[in-house]
Amino acid sequence: MRGPHELVPEMDRPSKVCVVSEAEEGSSSLGCGRNETLMEGQPIANSPHTGRFRMTYCIGIDVSKQSLELWDGTQEGEVPNEKSLKTLKKLLKKRYGTNWNKGGFIYEPTGPYSNYLRAFAAEHEVQVYEVNPKKSANFAKVLGNRSKTDAIDAKMLYSFHLLLKESEFSIPEMDEIAERLGAYLGSYEIIQKTRTMLANHVHALEEKSGVTRKLKDSLEKELGRLGTMEEQLEKEMEAYAEDHEETREDLNNLLSMNGIGVVSAMNLLYLFRKYPGANRNEITALAGLDPVRRQSGSSLNGGRKISRAGDPMLRKVLYLACMNSIQHNECIRTFYKHLVSDNHKKPKVALVACMRKLLLITQHLYVTKSPYRTLEHDANLCLSS
Repeated sequence: MRGPHELVPEMDRPSKVCVVSEAEEGSSSLGCGRNETLMEGQPIANSPHTGRFRMTYCIGIDVSKQSLELWDGTQEGEVPNEKSLKTLKKLLKKRYGTNWNKGGFIYEPTGPYSNYLRAFAAEHEVQVYEVNPKKSANFAKVLGNRSKTDAIDAKMLYSFHLLLKESEFSIPEMDEIAERLGAYLGSYEIIQKTRTMLANHVHALEEKSGVTRKLKDSLEKELGRLGTMEEQLEKEMEAYAEDHEETREDLNNLLSMNGIGVVSAMNLLYLFRKYPGANRNEITALAGLDPVRRQSGSSLNGGRKISRAGDPMLRKVLYLACMNSIQHNECIRTFYKHLVSDNHKKPKVALVACMRKLLLITQHLYVTKSPYRTLEHDANLCLSS
């Protein structure tokens, strides 16, 4: 494998690209400085990452539904995206011999299409780095890529690894319980969305002429069937969590908090199991409740808003749980009234703050393996952020 200092692979970009290290040892950024330019195909000069990688190779992988496009700095490749990835294993053994699993993969986690690759890396202990799609898209713009193909994206991902330390790669861990919960929640979300759309359509038909009774009865029958499926899935999710010792206590601890229902608890349990090491700021960002601000000179000076990144279904259940908690949970109700009455916050802003507090309280219950305790003896504790 070519070292990270040897070559930036040819990309579909203008002939001159600026690649400059500006920060101290241990970090890097891209910029333009005097006499510090890189022509297409030339090695990176003064890279802070030179010689850091001890992995025998690193492969940029563009994941699609049908195939995986590979680039390791010297050779291209394409293998089918199939269960067990036997073709990929054969290719790696042919290229790298006995050290075929001593390298690293860098790819975008493209929903279910990357599950086979993640499971393959976990089974064979191959280190991976999963790139946030927003980061990779912006990095492609920095490189000046005009076209977007699987091969170009694989080369772009390989170039992205030049900015990383080997310590940022890790062997993925597969949590079978989290995967099963994710499958349940994904199906539940689809059924719920379909039922809502169909209910709105049936309501709209009542205002139209020419709608036969037979059509209306057929749609209402399907609406009832979807409602039954939704209730059945909710019961199956709860039963699955109750049947496993690893999740039974966690589920009961989450449900011990007034305002948290089964669907909310299952979404939170999935989040906490999926990202077990996330701290307070990270778990807030994963829910899309982290504040962001856009400001530039005097022409743009927007206020702080939540990022709305992450899973929208999670924010939906947190919103509904928070509305319920304001009515039935003394801690959340006290905090909400404090923000609106004492700090004169808008109700919507206060509601978002309560959603974050609810999320952090439930994370604490999950981490400490403890049920919720009502803080009636000291309500002031509920006013801290």
